[in-house]
Amino acid sequence: MNFETYLALKYIKSTKGKEKFISFSSFISMAGIAIGVAALIIVMGVMNGFDNELEKKIVDVNPHIVIKNVRGVFDYNKALINKISHTKGIKTATGVLITQGMITGGGASMGVVINGIDVKQNPIKRYIIYGRLKNKGVILGYELSKILGIGVGGSVRIILPFGKTTPFGFAPLSFKETVTGLFKSGMYDYDASFVYIPLEEIWSKTDLKNKINTIAVELKDPFKAKQIAEELTARLPANFYASSWIELNSNFFTALKLEKAAMFIILMLIIIVASFNITSSLVMLVLQKTRDIAVLRSLGATGRNIRNIFIKQSAIIGTIGIIAGDILGITLSILLKKYHFIKLPSSVYYITTIPVDLNPIYIVFTTLLAFILVIASSIYPATKASKLNIIEVLRQ
Repeated sequence: MNFETYLALKYIKSTKGKEKFISFSSFISMAGIAIGVAALIIVMGVMNGFDNELEKKIVDVNPHIVIKNVRGVFDYNKALINKISHTKGIKTATGVLITQGMITGGGASMGVVINGIDVKQNPIKRYIIYGRLKNKGVILGYELSKILGIGVGGSVRIILPFGKTTPFGFAPLSFKETVTGLFKSGMYDYDASFVYIPLEEIWSKTDLKNKINTIAVELKDPFKAKQIAEELTARLPANFYASSWIELNSNFFTALKLEKAAMFIILMLIIIVASFNITSSLVMLVLQKTRDIAVLRSLGATGRNIRNIFIKQSAIIGTIGIIAGDILGITLSILLKKYHFIKLPSSVYYITTIPVDLNPIYIVFTTLLAFILVIASSIYPATKASKLNIIEVLRQ
């Protein structure tokens, strides 16, 4: 160990007189850095977990690509759908009729999104918890069934915006259906507002025989949706266009990224404040050690040696604090991920437990950035110490 490192450690551990306060200040700085780093690791892990969980649920529940016609409703073209389904990277393609409507039952009414789907290619099958989708009847979201107070076997009235103009005004189309099943996707908004009904059933109740307004596409790799959507748009007949789930939810994901950036900046302020504590403690130490510095300089120590003593002291304080913060943050994140001791209300959030996804890149980036801030905080006091006028100090 060279004398620079020896003196840096000695000043940190000093417990004599006024130096005791400086040592205590160094401990507070370590604790501040540890808390800041730990908080940053935990929060970024939780934010990543939310991003991944929401992304997974959106991909599972929604079509990866939706193909629509600028005119709205169009003919159910089986040849076109088969051609799309055989495109490279596409798993399935199905015709869907999606519209907003009303559902009444049990003395309650709700505005819902009604999905007319192909029973043979049932996209909601994996989420059905009670009953099943038949050639007739409807599948309700689990939360919607609780709101209406109706379960499997109950009867509801579907009201669609398709209707006739009568002498008394516009009369919307309505018809009764039996509830044949309930689904639970894990996303409250979907479970409380989505209704699935066989496409053939909608055709039989309306004048939209063999009409759809969407082709729902499922991909083998959902994260290639944007690229495949662009390719489909270029190859589809005129008036058709394709949109990926990434584009349809772009505002939502942009908001999540901004929130993550804001949280990172706010929590980084904790580390910056702790770095300022290091600066203040080093400035006080320099004032306390002016005679020691003058003696060292008179014995042959250079200004660079003096500067390195205080930079190393800051680096030691920062390293201990950062390592402690890394250990604390990673440990708490793992415990939170494993034991789920914080629960979330499903009526407010899409998920019921806090998800955690520790990204090694974020941990390394946080560690390096914290260390850079710590070293930067020592530059001023270290430079001040290296430029002391030793002649005046020795005279005093």
